Amino acid sequence: MNASMHWATIGAMILCGLAMGTAFDVYRVACYRFSVRRWMLPGFDVVYWAAATMLVYRVLLERNFGEVRLYVFLGIGIGITGYFGLFSRTAIKVISMLFSVAQNVARFVWRTVRIVLIVPLFWLVRALARLIDIVFIVIAAFLLWIGRLLYKPLSGLGSWLWKLLLPVRRRARPIVDFYRSARDKFRAIVELLRRKP
Repeated sequence: MNASMHWATIGAMILCGLAMGTAFDVYRVACYRFSVRRWMLPGFDVVYWAAATMLVYRVLLERNFGEVRLYVFLGIGIGITGYFGLFSRTAIKVISMLFSVAQNVARFVWRTVRIVLIVPLFWLVRALARLIDIVFIVIAAFLLWIGRLLYKPLSGLGSWLWKLLLPVRRRARPIVDFYRSARDKFRAIVELLRRKP
């Protein structure tokens, strides 16, 4: 392995340190912005360090075939220390400003979607519900009115049919009487059986 590859690896590790510092500041600002609870922080820390380790390992594979030397840790340390000493305060301000811009844009988009789509949709649903109620009331009133109009003619027709069926009713009376007497006898037997101990 020649010296140029060593220096390229050190430079890449310094950049990895700078990236890790930037990602850590983004992580800190995000936790503050979204009010992340303390009991959730260890899990996020594990995710952060796992992502940082994967980044460093991927860069090492591309630069020096994954060999871990002392200068690898030296480059990462220089990058992280340089970032927190020179850029961290400015980066936190910029990241906070970007989060504020993103939140404002998200609120604007949500308000626009709500005004353009959701509110008219709710209004349309309410209007359709009221229209259905009105149509139902009108149809019910119309049917009731028709029923009242047809009550007198149909009641006359019904009484006429009842009189017309008088011979049939007379012939069917013995059958009806037999059915009623059998039913009464059956009920009497059931009551008698229930009374016996």
